[in-house]
Amino acid sequence: MRADAAPSLVVRWSVPAPTAPGDLRARRAAGRLASRAALAEAIEAWRAAFGDAPWQRAPVVHDAAGAPRFDHPESPPIALAHTAGLGGAAIAMPGVRAAGIDAEPVDAPGAHALRRLAEGTGEAALAWGDAHWPLRLWCAKEAAVKAERAPADLLGRSLRIEGVEQATASGEQRVHVRSHLGNAISVCTAVAGAHVRAWTE
Repeated sequence: MRADAAPSLVVRWSVPAPTAPGDLRARRAAGRLASRAALAEAIEAWRAAFGDAPWQRAPVVHDAAGAPRFDHPESPPIALAHTAGLGGAAIAMPGVRAAGIDAEPVDAPGAHALRRLAEGTGEAALAWGDAHWPLRLWCAKEAAVKAERAPADLLGRSLRIEGVEQATASGEQRVHVRSHLGNAISVCTAVAGAHVRAWTE
């Protein structure tokens, strides 16, 4: 399985246009545009696999919780993500009821805080297998929150990683999340280039 594919989602990633160093507003705007570019690619891939549908031409709107969707009654679940240097989008395949996606740079400054938090919850003791596990943990939780389409607490304390599977030869690792709504969600994580990526299965 590639880092842009999932058993239940059509996932695509896009690199944003360069911005001036230190211009956070421009970087955020570029990230949002990259996620929309990824969504356009995901729509085309979905159409190629499953056919044309009216929702593919509908605008994207956001619900009261900020979760994105196509403004059409037949819209499949979708999810968007953007961070420094990467944007992503996921569209659920027919019959799939949720979509979640997330990404963070491998050098994200919050990784140390995530490590300390996970040491307190016992999640650090799981068989992660590489140095990027704090960001795998975080991205898995964020993807689960997006799949639930309901906000969680700021640091994800209300979600719990219940188990991790051995990473594949390509570096993908399945993470089992208990969401803040009490649901079990399987998330695939991968380190690809300069980012840790995650998508629900």
